[in-house]
Amino acid sequence: AMATDIPASMNLEQFNKSCFEGLLQGAMGAAVRDYVKEVKAEERANAGPVTFQTDADDLLDGEDDPELEALHRRRLEKLKKTMYRKQVLLRKGHGEYREIDESQFLKEVTGAKFCVVHFYHPDFPRCKIMDKHLDFIAKKYIPCKFMKMNADKCPFFVGKLQVQTLPAVLMFIDGVCKDRCVGFDELGGKDTFPTRHLEARLHKGKVIKYRENFREEEDEEEEDEVRDGTEGLRSGREVDDGYDEYSNF
Repeated sequence: AMATDIPASMNLEQFNKSCFEGLLQGAMGAAVRDYVKEVKAEERANAGPVTFQTDADDLLDGEDDPELEALHRRRLEKLKKTMYRKQVLLRKGHGEYREIDESQFLKEVTGAKFCVVHFYHPDFPRCKIMDKHLDFIAKKYIPCKFMKMNADKCPFFVGKLQVQTLPAVLMFIDGVCKDRCVGFDELGGKDTFPTRHLEARLHKGKVIKYRENFREEEDEEEEDEVRDGTEGLRSGREVDDGYDEYSNF
């Protein structure tokens, strides 16, 4: 591997940021220029029909248009800031669904603006179903942190937060529990509920921004895979928990 010297005037963090911005400039620059061309094409289309050759030539010349260049710079700056914020959140544990223990709880919950914690029991099938959906959602909604805790191993917070029925999905804003979804009643009452029902419930709790009308085709395909993965969890369970619907803890 090729060694890279860090300039004496920079510390490691500054150097990493500089590299990131350099890569981002190259990657996003072309994307923004394409966008500018599309905007120019739309404007010309609305103004009236033009020949393809003339339109293509004008689009190439459009890069010298001060107004379009200003748009280019604004969008590039916005994209850079968005990408940088995303990287910061990913380093803090966002973008994944992971397990924490009682000693990590306060630091994790108070360290994020929006946070979701699933209190679960490893032997309860409906907790496993909830895990499948939350694992999918965590990758989609980066601003919110998603975690789970084994209720058997965190008796203090189970009592403090009055968790009595599992699965229990608690929603935190600025470190304070503002809402919770207990069991599946609010999600349709069936083990095969679609992920979008949970997304809508988390949106109601104001920890994510979910827009039903802007669902993409690939989201629906992945959601189908999640739903397929939850089928048989109850009928195929190895441990009979003795509960018909929800598991009182």
